[in-house]
Amino acid sequence: MEWRWSSLAVVTIGVSDAVHFMSSELDLRINAKIAEGGPISFSRFMERALTEPGLGYYVTERVRASREGDFITAPELHSLLGSALSRMATEVWRRVGEPTRFRWVEYGAGSGTLALALISQLRRDKSPLINALEIQPIDVNTFRSEELRSAVTSEQENGAPVLVSAGTPPVAGLVVANEYLDALPFNIYVGRAAAAHGVSERCVGLAADGVTRVWVERELDAAEALRVAEHFGAPLTEGQLAEACFAFDAWLREAATRITSGLVAVIDYGRDGATLRDASSRMAGTALAYQGHRATTDLLSEPGERDLTAHVDLTALRKAAAVAGLQPVASTSQAALLAGAGLDDEVDRLRRGPEATLEGAIALRAALAHLMNPRGMGGFAVELFALGTPEHRSRMADPANPLPGAAAPIRPLV
Repeated sequence: MEWRWSSLAVVTIGVSDAVHFMSSELDLRINAKIAEGGPISFSRFMERALTEPGLGYYVTERVRASREGDFITAPELHSLLGSALSRMATEVWRRVGEPTRFRWVEYGAGSGTLALALISQLRRDKSPLINALEIQPIDVNTFRSEELRSAVTSEQENGAPVLVSAGTPPVAGLVVANEYLDALPFNIYVGRAAAAHGVSERCVGLAADGVTRVWVERELDAAEALRVAEHFGAPLTEGQLAEACFAFDAWLREAATRITSGLVAVIDYGRDGATLRDASSRMAGTALAYQGHRATTDLLSEPGERDLTAHVDLTALRKAAAVAGLQPVASTSQAALLAGAGLDDEVDRLRRGPEATLEGAIALRAALAHLMNPRGMGGFAVELFALGTPEHRSRMADPANPLPGAAAPIRPLV
């Protein structure tokens, strides 16, 4: 790849955007790499910041997704998402012929909060799927994976489910990626009329002191510029920032090898590509760093200590799914998924059942206020894709008989 640095190479940034605090081993490693080979793409910086062996944000022993951590996802907030996906999984299992083995493949499974909620709901429903269920967690954090293994092993005292390794040959199943794609490494681009192709890549370099990390702009060659233009669909305005994740294609191809037939479910914060790059509202892009439940646009500080994310480009995701041979089933929201999954009985159990408590009812109501809020978690995108034989895919995508939660009006659950 030919690197051509424009006359706008070093970007002027505020003091708060530069990295002045150098102490961690990962800081030193990243800076040494830049000093040796020159500025790196943000996707490479992000990859190291999140997954550097022994040092990256997602691989250390510290718990990240919790009330005491840096962010919280729907499974940590309440078990209802697991209950909804349990109802969906049972129906998917039925539509692929009720096989004797059916696999729950979860990317970013962590300690198993979502999978355990699924198992609990299957047991409460007395769903026969529980006897066929296999759990296949995909996670880079060995500490969380061991916690999941211990939790699922405890569940096996009741005879199911089975825990299988990542290399086990595929069977029918349901692939779930809940708030996973937003953390796949992405590149950052900026609209520049002075650049040869109207756009430059925002990379990570070092200031003259050799310590402070700064944004540096790189002009694109014709092939790269064409790739970016095809991804965005329309040019960026002068100074506008936008992210592009080129990892969707590889991830979907890999995910499709995990099961022979069934469903792929993506749940994440995202929008159509045109909305994400609307200059009237998205001049600064969507990339953020999270630490202690606070968001910042300072993406370069404290690698390994902050989560780095951007909104999922749903247009790019759907294109990648089509290339991978997946059939679209539904594009909906988390609120609609919960409202249409048939959870009224579960909500009633939590509010009025024999094990109901005042604390539990209050927690349910507070959780639903977040999970059903279209401006919050309720607005998260839910993208469903089918794979398998033409008959199986047709059953998944039948508009006259949608999967639980795949097509429903948003309505209050409490």
